[in-house]
Amino acid sequence: MLLSNYHTHTSRCGHASGEDEDYVLEALGHGYRYLGFSDHAMLPGFSEPYKRGEYSLFQDYVLSISSLKEKYKGQIEIYLGFEAESFPDYFPFYKELLDNHVLDYMILGNHMAIDRDKNIVARFANITSPSQLYLYKDLALKAISSHLFSIFAHPDYFMANIENFDSDCKKVSKEIIEACIAHDIPLEVNMAGIRTGKRMIGRKKRYIYPTDEFFQLVSKYKAKCVIGCDAHAPEQLSSDAGEFLAVEFAKKHNLVLVDKLDTIQQH
Repeated sequence: MLLSNYHTHTSRCGHASGEDEDYVLEALGHGYRYLGFSDHAMLPGFSEPYKRGEYSLFQDYVLSISSLKEKYKGQIEIYLGFEAESFPDYFPFYKELLDNHVLDYMILGNHMAIDRDKNIVARFANITSPSQLYLYKDLALKAISSHLFSIFAHPDYFMANIENFDSDCKKVSKEIIEACIAHDIPLEVNMAGIRTGKRMIGRKKRYIYPTDEFFQLVSKYKAKCVIGCDAHAPEQLSSDAGEFLAVEFAKKHNLVLVDKLDTIQQH
């Protein structure tokens, strides 16, 4: 049974459901000791409806989770975080939130790239060229070396629409895994990809993530891993089927799993 989940969303992002407290009650009922809220980062000057909450919702998010920390103190440790993109122009904003103890932690969700005018220039779930693949890698490495992130969520996200794990994919994966080891950042086995089931990617039927080829390399390098629910509804925190499949995936690849992140300090 999992003791922790650091990848939990709220309805503010526009594609999740349930009240904040519902997630806490579900986690308590399932026996979690640590629950991290990491909703999609609400960013000043950047709007992405139904993907992330508007920045105007940020204060409510902070107040709500902070109040739940106090209400359930002694029953479960609750952490307040963001799942944030590798947007280097926003790194100073991320750092300010962490340095001022507004957030306890952040996890890296490398879904897209934006330009200086904050226009989305690539979506990494639909990589169509080597240049986009290497952009994914370059942004990931910048984030990993920034000392801002505690987990790399679905690190093999780039494989969501790529059929073959070719030499470019292997090179990108190797660099990402080595960087995570160097900076002591666990790689996430993402349960959302497992919950959606296997599908045809080209001529292969598999999860969009986690992917066998990527985590075979993770196992080879003995990198730390964490299982993340990527919960978008309270009941997803207690999905026995999803948890069983995630644990089986980790066992199959002999992954080094951690339950508690010592790099997260509650304030």
